[in-house]
Amino acid sequence: MAIFKALLWIITMMINPLDGFPPDALTGPASLTKHHAEITRISIRIAVGKFIKENNLTVVDDSTDVIDLVDAFFGDDKDGLQEFSRRENEIIQHVKDQERSDTAYIHCNSEQIELANTHLLQLRKQIGQLAQSSEPELYLIREMIGQCLYTIQAFYSGTNWVEMNGNIVYKDFGVPNKTLMAVADATVDTCRDCDNSGSDTSSCQNNLLINDALTSGYQTGHDIQPPYKTSSDIDKGKCGFGGSSDTQNGQRTAIGGINKDRPDPKYSPHHHLHYQAFFAARKATEQFLIDPEIGIINELQNDTFAEVFNLKEKHQASFAFVIDDTGSMGNNIAEVQDACVDIITDVLDSLNEPIDYILVTFNDPIEHVHRLTTPNGLEMIEQLESLGVSGGGDCPEYAVSGLKKGIELCRENSILFAYTDAPAKDESDRQAVIDASNAKNIELRIFLQDDMCGKRKKRETELKNETGSDVYYEIAEATGGKVYQISTSEIADVMKDITKELLPSATAVIKVFNLDTTADHFVNFSVDNMITNIKVTIIGAASTAEVDVESPLGSVLTSASTNVLFESPNKVVVTVASPTPGMYTLARKVNRHWIVNITAQSAIDFDYTITEEADDGYLYKVVGNPIIGQTYTIFLTVYNLPENATVTTIQLTDGHGSENQFNLTQMPSDFDSTYFTTVTLLSEVNEVTH
Repeated sequence: MAIFKALLWIITMMINPLDGFPPDALTGPASLTKHHAEITRISIRIAVGKFIKENNLTVVDDSTDVIDLVDAFFGDDKDGLQEFSRRENEIIQHVKDQERSDTAYIHCNSEQIELANTHLLQLRKQIGQLAQSSEPELYLIREMIGQCLYTIQAFYSGTNWVEMNGNIVYKDFGVPNKTLMAVADATVDTCRDCDNSGSDTSSCQNNLLINDALTSGYQTGHDIQPPYKTSSDIDKGKCGFGGSSDTQNGQRTAIGGINKDRPDPKYSPHHHLHYQAFFAARKATEQFLIDPEIGIINELQNDTFAEVFNLKEKHQASFAFVIDDTGSMGNNIAEVQDACVDIITDVLDSLNEPIDYILVTFNDPIEHVHRLTTPNGLEMIEQLESLGVSGGGDCPEYAVSGLKKGIELCRENSILFAYTDAPAKDESDRQAVIDASNAKNIELRIFLQDDMCGKRKKRETELKNETGSDVYYEIAEATGGKVYQISTSEIADVMKDITKELLPSATAVIKVFNLDTTADHFVNFSVDNMITNIKVTIIGAASTAEVDVESPLGSVLTSASTNVLFESPNKVVVTVASPTPGMYTLARKVNRHWIVNITAQSAIDFDYTITEEADDGYLYKVVGNPIIGQTYTIFLTVYNLPENATVTTIQLTDGHGSENQFNLTQMPSDFDSTYFTTVTLLSEVNEVTH
């Protein structure tokens, strides 16, 4: 059983009425009900599959179903598929979040169809404006796509379009430069009374009075109330939403309604059209995304569309380090070395490990030195450890020359980290660096000491061209790179975070603890068969002579699978590739105070969502701060599970170390492995382990 831990903050729930397809899958007798998550996920897979096919992004057999092209595109790139799924889930969550709104036009209810159409047009315009930026805010685009998709899907479950046209998509709804079909006038009765209890399952099938204009039901709790009746016919009026959730049904509307949200007559008066509404909503969602005439692909264009869904091919890339080794770096070089070594030990033997590592140094008067190119992370660590400082004298150094050489040695689509504490002496060569970086599509990250040449500048992180003439910012601006001006004490954490973004891998924290001088000298930890490597970092150990790590086969320090035995003053790092499953023991041979961090890597990863049941009986994601002791449902999405593998339990650990295990139930899905369990959260912070 793979082990993962994450901080889980207890949070609360805002309760709102349900209007539309259910947000997520139902269980038991209602399990055949179609829902927003299913509609959106299937439609995204089809739309993205069509995008992949139309742009020849992968080679597949003609018989391959378009819905399977996402898997074909990523192939064995499990991390890439995982990031795609996360972007997909992000959009789905934004769709589901719209359920909470009491604004009628969001749901196409209360005959607010024209406002719903305007809402979609405004969102599309904003998406188009965001897409035109040199660096589009993709999270905002995904949020707005989710908002659009909810209202589009609600149109088919809440209006009378399906009653008039079946599962045909209305191609004018939410599309620029189109004229919307007329909506029934406020004085027009649109429905006659029918049985709202669901006892007479066919009572409401013919309750609509119009078939030449759009209408939709009025739902209890929304911001728009039905108009008072003007007709003398007491058995007619505006259509209600209908069903058990419409508690004021019939007071100012006709009794009954026209919602098609579920195939259950007690909830949906037009339950018989539920599946037609589903097919229309699914097709409309797909067309909104990818249709060449009316799709959002026109606002986004291909490059941004691919970025929204993280359609990035895995490349055989290099990881280059370009480091200033002049005399002024004497106070900083050790921390830079440690940060680079820490990065290598994190990615070593992971699925995303670079094909090779490159080290270039620059100085003055020597412009640059190519120290090493190697596929072996251990060799690069040894080379980094051997770096010393010398030369320099005046403040500016040949930094641009170092960047240019590093880029020259890199493969295409590679990552380059550069560090210096000085301005560039050779800034006139900036264009050569810009051209070379853009030609190879290099991910360029430049780290500057915050005290450049002894003159402290305002601390700025992830800045681009803020200083105008500064060559580093100019290069970053022109190449899509970033500049980080930080202290050396921050460099390790910043570099690690950036590396996780650029080279993602599922890192699990097995144990983090202090081992004081009065504690036992032996600590056990388990390793399972899903783990590809383990990393033990010990702060407080002077050398490997003070440390031992024993596997079921004996000491790993003498094993051929121990790729890294790294030691620096007060720190030892041991990394073991393809560890033998079983119980391991960390042994302290000299009685010093230790701070220990044991992590593991695996292709398997997970996300979780905490939900609470609302008054309508459905589960919604919690927002805000909760009441401790209440009951919640945790949904766990697990990525990259081996075929036929499953997850059976989840363990919550509170801040005092108390552990509680809960059995998981798997939800049906064609695309991911999602589980849920109902728990009572006991404290403000918990660890989640499965």
